[in-house]
Amino acid sequence: MKNTISIIILFFTALLHADEESDFVPLFNGNDLEGWDSKPESWEVRDGEIWCTGASKERNWLIWRGGEPADFVLRLEFRWDKGNSGVQVRSDDLGEWQVFGSQVEIARQEVMGLWHHSLIDKEHPKREARFLMTTAGERAVIVKDGTRTNTKLKESAEVQAHYKEHEWNSMEIIAKGNRIVQKINGVHFATLIDRDAEMSRAKGFIGFQDHGKGCTVAFRNIRLKESRP
Repeated sequence: MKNTISIIILFFTALLHADEESDFVPLFNGNDLEGWDSKPESWEVRDGEIWCTGASKERNWLIWRGGEPADFVLRLEFRWDKGNSGVQVRSDDLGEWQVFGSQVEIARQEVMGLWHHSLIDKEHPKREARFLMTTAGERAVIVKDGTRTNTKLKESAEVQAHYKEHEWNSMEIIAKGNRIVQKINGVHFATLIDRDAEMSRAKGFIGFQDHGKGCTVAFRNIRLKESRP
């Protein structure tokens, strides 16, 4: 009887998981970087995973060329070993594998939970508000004039403990309207609500960052579900 109940539970769990994954489209074919744009020799595929080679001395991004999603759910797995990386969403393409916009940080445990604005100039009048927007356990709200307010929801270390360095972790980024949420291993890490009239973006490119100088990071099982208008 116990075996029968276990089988039934497993069956319905599988059905629920399948339903959760419905409408998701894979962005990576597991074999090569078709559909992606990268600086030569900076990114490669190994055993069905995308790895940063660590060869580039300069910062660059691996950019998905399949569109500029607006409202969406992005799911993937990532592994960080060394250096600095991140997942870029709703970002502008500046050319030469450079992007400008919102990034989820991928690095050592104590800095996870960061919403960061990549490539914002040091002299930009809104740099202070946008360069480092959150840490783990926070919600950041940026209003129309660019002013930011952060609300502490949980202690950072408590949230960050759910992320493991040198291991595979899952990430989910949910973008809807002016709200973007990051989850790691099923745990809410940080929310960015961006209403800035000048700087916020309703859509844009997805990319992975190589900060250069020996960055070691990998991605796999990348899939996207876009919301219908």
